[in-house]
Parts: sequence; structure tokens; C-alpha cells
Amino acid sequence: MIQNNRLKNLLVALSADEGAAHDAALDYALGLAQAYQSRVTAYVFAPALLQPFPLTLGSSSVWISQETDRIETLSGQAAQSIQQRASKLGVPINVEHAHSPFDDRYSRFIALARLHDLTVLQTIDPSGSNTSRTAIEHALFDAGCPVLITSHGKFETPKKVAIAWDGSVQAARAVRCSLDLLLEADHVAIVTVVDTKGSEGLRSADELMTYLSLYGIKAEIAVIAAVPGDDEGLPVRQFVANQQMDLLVMGAFVHSRMRQAILGGMTRSLLEDCPVPIVMSH
Repeated sequence: MIQNNRLKNLLVALSADEGAAHDAALDYALGLAQAYQSRVTAYVFAPALLQPFPLTLGSSSVWISQETDRIETLSGQAAQSIQQRASKLGVPINVEHAHSPFDDRYSRFIALARLHDLTVLQTIDPSGSNTSRTAIEHALFDAGCPVLITSHGKFETPKKVAIAWDGSVQAARAVRCSLDLLLEADHVAIVTVVDTKGSEGLRSADELMTYLSLYGIKAEIAVIAAVPGDDEGLPVRQFVANQQMDLLVMGAFVHSRMRQAILGGMTRSLLEDCPVPIVMSH
């Protein structure tokens, strides 16, 4: 167990479906909580509505009753399974879920994220529901909290960590939010991507290395070249895979969300495809 850390309160969010108790984000959050002696809050998003709201007054009351019962049943079952899994592992947990089809889907989640040290979410499935994508954006932009995105269920203390460093305020915030994880690493690489115009991150990479050394964190600088094409995340993704990194730390949405939505960008690329868990901060 890791003592004297700042990861006291973790939030994990997942959908109300039959596999909720074995969701990768939940498994990772519970393992992280065991290692850091953290308390966990789990928020269960309501399942998607089965059909649109009926237009006729006579059928609307029936629809509301049926959907309320279905949401309560599925969410309650998921909450019970999550509670049982945490109890078996000895992790203190509080579970909340939506109760009505008219509850705002994300307002309670945002409120919880604002008062937790780290929010753990499932990585985005490009072909699946957009719940994870929306939850990640709400946590980053509306809650102001660091987010750990993972497709891996098993938590292991990261021993090799890469920092995607571009000198931005978002990257700096991500580093500070990740100090508790960086302190346990044996190897930290400060990764800067350069193109024909150079790299903003390379200019301050030495200063970041000095900053980390004040905490006893030894780091080295890795300079990698940008690759032609639209996939801005490819160089970083290849680096963490080739170097067998355990965790990636990076700033999120350094450019505007509009530009990211239209043109893509490193954040979007790595959210959809990254071989390791990512800690992001905006």
C-alpha cells in the first residue's frame, strides 16, 4: 500500500448494463483504490431510453411509468453488483445512480467529479455509445478534474510512465495532477513531438525535468518526430507501445474543441486508440 498520497477520493462512472460490475474502468479504479488506500464513489449512468417520448397524452403516463421502473431496476441491479464487488475487495465505496428518465444525465456526475481527486472512465469505443466520450469531456471541461481513461481492467502500479509534453498549461496541469503516480515510477520519459517548425515542448523539457527532480523523480527526454497524415496521436502511441510504457500523462484539448471536432487532434486520436491508460487534464 502507498502511504501519504493525495488520491484519497476516486470517482468511477459506468453505464447501467449487465456487465457493469466487471467494467474495465471499475476494475481499474478498485485496484487503484486498494494500492492508494482510497475511497471510491461509483456513479451509474441511466440506460438509454428504449423509445422516444410518446406524443399522445394517454400513452405518455404509461411510458413514464415503464421507463422509470426499467431505469430503477437496471440501475439498482448494477449498483448492487458494484457494491458487492467492492466489498469483496475490501474497498470502501458509495454508489449512486439515476432514478428517473427525466434526470439530467450528467449534472450529478459533474458535481461529484468536482469533489474527487481523480475520475476513472472507460476508454472511448468509436463504434459504440458516446456516453464515455461525453463523460470525459464533462469531467475535463465542466468539473475541472483530472481523468484517467483506461481499457485495461487490472491495475498495476505504473513503473514506466510517458509524459506527452508540449509546454502547454494543460500538460503542466496533467503533470501536477499525476505526481502521486509519477512518484512510484522507476522510469519517466518526457516525450516531445517535433516537426519542421520545431517543438514548444522541447524548449521547456529541461525545466520540467528539473521540476520533477525536486520530488525525487528521475526523468529523461525523448524527442520523436511528427509523422505525415491526419493522425496526430500516432507518434506518441507508437512510442508508448514500443517502449512498453504503463501509463501516459498528457494535457487534453490544447486546441479548441471546435478544431478538435473538425480536424481531429492528438487528444481525440489517443482517446480512441491508446495501448495504455491515460491521465488527462484540461
